[in-house]
Amino acid sequence: MSLTTLHDTICALSTPPGKSAIAVMRITGNDAIRIAAKTLSDPGKLFTARGGDSIYVNLIDAEGKIFDDVLVTVFRTPHSFTGEDLVEIHTHGSVLIVDLLQHLLQSSGARLAEAGEFSRRAFMHGKISLEQLEIVSLRIDASSERALTKAESLVANKYLKVREIYEQIISLLAQVNAQIDFGDSDLVQIDGLEGQLSEIRNSLKLYIDQASTKAANKGYYSVALVGPPNVGKSSLFNALLKYERSIVSDIPGTTRDYLEAFIIIDGFRIKLIDTAGLREANEEIESKGIALGKTATEEADLTLRITSPESRTAIASEGEILIHNKSDLDHFPNGFSISARTGEGLKELIDLLRKHLIQFDSQYSGYSISDSERSLIHHVLIKLEKILSLGDIALVAEDFKESADTIASLLGLGSGEESLNYIFQKMCIGK
Repeated sequence: MSLTTLHDTICALSTPPGKSAIAVMRITGNDAIRIAAKTLSDPGKLFTARGGDSIYVNLIDAEGKIFDDVLVTVFRTPHSFTGEDLVEIHTHGSVLIVDLLQHLLQSSGARLAEAGEFSRRAFMHGKISLEQLEIVSLRIDASSERALTKAESLVANKYLKVREIYEQIISLLAQVNAQIDFGDSDLVQIDGLEGQLSEIRNSLKLYIDQASTKAANKGYYSVALVGPPNVGKSSLFNALLKYERSIVSDIPGTTRDYLEAFIIIDGFRIKLIDTAGLREANEEIESKGIALGKTATEEADLTLRITSPESRTAIASEGEILIHNKSDLDHFPNGFSISARTGEGLKELIDLLRKHLIQFDSQYSGYSISDSERSLIHHVLIKLEKILSLGDIALVAEDFKESADTIASLLGLGSGEESLNYIFQKMCIGK
């Protein structure tokens, strides 16, 4: 996005699209008040409104006909979310009304906002930090109570790590610059430089290693139920869901594809996967279902291998937990026994899942980094690994400065376009 487009007046729907009680259209930019006023039956009210004032007016179309009565709130620069003049028009949540209003605003000179452009402008005008932006983004994307409550601490942890690394590099840069200004040698002479560089490199590597994995980024953990036909996978699936989602039958191969459904355990969002029974299948459809189930299992965070009285000798592979179902038939004494039919052991199974989820959660820092951020960090690592071999102090200072500038961009200090796009593009259009 160029600096020119940042001076455009933009508009976007800030509430979810579709039919609703109300809808909120946002307009921001130097001409926001003038453009918004063109859609109102009494534009003078908007021009005279003070920042924070709300007015009740009618919306009019291009021919001056009233098509809705609305609440309009004006926020004047610099006291707005974006730091610019900003207008919010609260309409009735009709798709037709929203589309007509948006068309009128665009016809009057507003441009439809890009994803996250309102927040980008807030950042550019110093109204919000890069860290605060990422917290907002996580809150928007939160798919569970736990994700929502952890959003702020996770992002704070991420930026704390980056700030510590940045300050370490800045400290070394200051020492090198001091030696250039006051020293009498063209070679770097800083006590413990090699050890300090090693510490910074290790911190950078740890920062990458501790970034959240796909499981943490996607907002849920997946649990797959696997095993041969008729061990009660579908019955257990339904029992955990507390409603009948999967067909239960004594006929082998009833589940020909894998099924998915979500449950919540103590704020953790879990995707349950009921897979097709593992066996040699002669039918093409069932064979494909089994193959798809295997793929889903490989990608699952946790796998429950279900047994029945006929398959108690099953052996769990790495990452799997043996769950002995149909214990009401043989009262199997070993391992973790349940009965999906009677409910025996289900509470204990949920407790077991909870413990594993807490363990998963503690393993993931939860903060996420983009491919662009990862690339920038690798670039800094390469610079710092070669810096001792440069010899000439001016070259060392240059590489330290470049490394510091790169890390600064991750903090939103003189950030480049590429490093910013990661956060802004994840946000909704009207945010």
